[in-house]
Amino acid sequence: MSVVTERPIITKISDEIFTRLEALVAVPSDAFTFVNVVRPSKIATYTPEHALMVLTRGEVARVPELDCPGNPPAIAYQQTFLIRVHIAPSEKDTTPVEFYEDVAEAEIHKAIRTSATWHTFDGNAINASFGAQMTATSDGGYDGIAVPLIVTYRISEGDPYTSRP
Repeated sequence: MSVVTERPIITKISDEIFTRLEALVAVPSDAFTFVNVVRPSKIATYTPEHALMVLTRGEVARVPELDCPGNPPAIAYQQTFLIRVHIAPSEKDTTPVEFYEDVAEAEIHKAIRTSATWHTFDGNAINASFGAQMTATSDGGYDGIAVPLIVTYRISEGDPYTSRP
């Protein structure tokens, strides 16, 4: 596979989210210690463990009411990112699981909201917001939480490499 130097806008947004989450691993807070953050590939290269974050993309939708005329026109999309946190404390741990869920979500919010313009992801998006925390399950059992991050962005029609905020 050849090395690509130019990256589509949605990839730049994904990279920025990932970088902000990596800060949680590099500089642990007093409230919660994350062990790692990963973006899965087709070949599973990680083992789920307590306090592991997994960044994935969910649904993408067109947002025609935010399109802008022009030559070329700007096309708006809304991408949902899912920040999953595996919650699997020791069986001897008496701390309620809800405490881990709440603190992990709070730390994620703090890491993503780094400044007054956090929602633009370095000028590549026009808005972002967090959705309600969801329970993550695997094989019918409890696995942790998923924190949705909904990002709205615009690109030039026919050119996913050019942001049109």
